[in-house]
Amino acid sequence: MQTIAFRRRFARSFALGLAWTLAAASQVGCEKPRSLPAASGRPNLLWVVWDTVRADHLSLHGYGRPTTPKLDRWARQARVFDDCTSAAPTTTPSHASMFTGLLPSEHAADNNRRRLDDRLTTLAELLSRAGYQTYLYSANPSVSELENFTQGFDRAEHPWDAKRRTEAQRIVRAKCYAAGVSPPAQGTDRHGLAWELVATGELAQRATLEWLRQCDPARPFFIFLNYMEAHQPYQPSEEYRLRMMTPEQVARSYRVDHSWPSIWAYNFGLKEYSAEEMEIMAATYDAAIAELDELFARLLAALEAEGYLKNTVVVLTSDHGECLGEHHLLGHIYSVYEPLIRVPLIISYPPRVPAGREPRPVSNLDLFATLLELAGVEPPDDLAGRVVSLLAPPDQRLRLAEMPAVSETPLKALRRTHPDWDPSPWRRSLRALYSDRYKYIWGSDGRHELYDLAADPGELSNLIGRVELAQRLAADLAEYVSTLRVAARPDSGQGPVPTEHLRRLAALGYVDMPDEADQSTTTSSAPADLEAEP
Repeated sequence: MQTIAFRRRFARSFALGLAWTLAAASQVGCEKPRSLPAASGRPNLLWVVWDTVRADHLSLHGYGRPTTPKLDRWARQARVFDDCTSAAPTTTPSHASMFTGLLPSEHAADNNRRRLDDRLTTLAELLSRAGYQTYLYSANPSVSELENFTQGFDRAEHPWDAKRRTEAQRIVRAKCYAAGVSPPAQGTDRHGLAWELVATGELAQRATLEWLRQCDPARPFFIFLNYMEAHQPYQPSEEYRLRMMTPEQVARSYRVDHSWPSIWAYNFGLKEYSAEEMEIMAATYDAAIAELDELFARLLAALEAEGYLKNTVVVLTSDHGECLGEHHLLGHIYSVYEPLIRVPLIISYPPRVPAGREPRPVSNLDLFATLLELAGVEPPDDLAGRVVSLLAPPDQRLRLAEMPAVSETPLKALRRTHPDWDPSPWRRSLRALYSDRYKYIWGSDGRHELYDLAADPGELSNLIGRVELAQRLAADLAEYVSTLRVAARPDSGQGPVPTEHLRRLAALGYVDMPDEADQSTTTSSAPADLEAEP
């Protein structure tokens, strides 16, 4: 069984002083293709996150529906990582891990303490100090300045910004009106704000090109883009629904109730969906992925046309997945099962990253070390030697995913409508340790689980009764956790959160509606559950 020493033995140190011979520079703009001058010696970095996309629903990974045909073709010249896990099953801790190279219990940003501590050093800050021009476009309000995730970015933009807001509304409303549905559809957003947040990916391309045309062509750029098409409420256009469903199912898909109260009631066993509704909900999710596939292809085509892909590392991944009925769960809370933790990861950069399939175990957290290495930038001293680069991942390793804190919003909402319901079984934190074919899930309430993923990928047969194996993995987990250290404490005195921002978060199920909630709970700095030893 692997140990922490095993993990350290295979962690790569960073290769410094990288240099590349590049094509001659051209002027930025539409008239001429752009490339970096040879003197810069560093590649551009384009990092795209498909929020809430699970790996096993991509045709790239063998899924039965043709969800990603254009990605499948593009990926032939890229490195496809077939065994990638996320550091967390929800947006805030996962993005914080990708941005800092730290696990959730180290960076301390979670479902309740949503703010990224400004004392942490982010990837964007390191790249900016090294001369990179940095840009963030996020359709997820959790990845925004108000959550302090824009550290190190020269500019951060969102679809709800004043210059984008009207067009964002038009894009999403047009999808529903075209199908004869009056927004807001499915009753997901009584505040009328979700329309500015989801299914507006074409704005990311437009905003990115506008920023690039203003950049200094003599300096490399780092761009981070977050697309929300696959996040609830699913709002793919009729075109993509018809690729995944019959016309009759498409008509039905607009009427399936996947409002947050309904989803939460299902998760807690207080409501059931029919088999038809569950099938349609999954197909609608697949349609959203198909739309992402098209948006990504258009983005790359537009960047290629203007010369911005020359000497550019392109990364596509996800922050976490989505449950579609597995373990009687919908969405991405209260579990660390495979539908939430297995995510896609593809890297294209032929000079350094050979094309092909990569079977070795990796994590989306590894992107922090990888992009720094490609940029020739040193990691922070306290991370040197303990972060893993994807340029040469170890053949075997322990990996950890954490659900560091309970999301209280659904629990409180259900208690209001079901006062006799007991939420205590859901109030627990979780850790998932991956070791070879086995996955050990530690629960803070003592309800632990053990699965043989090779024989049981659906995690249906709990092997916790295999005492010797369970104890050995529990010991490995305890040793792993003993090497972690809390690097930050999100500031509790960050001041009041604007009501409009709370409403954006509420529209996506992250916090309670501001007019119903005790707003102090949305900015809680209570100790994380994962401080308890496993």
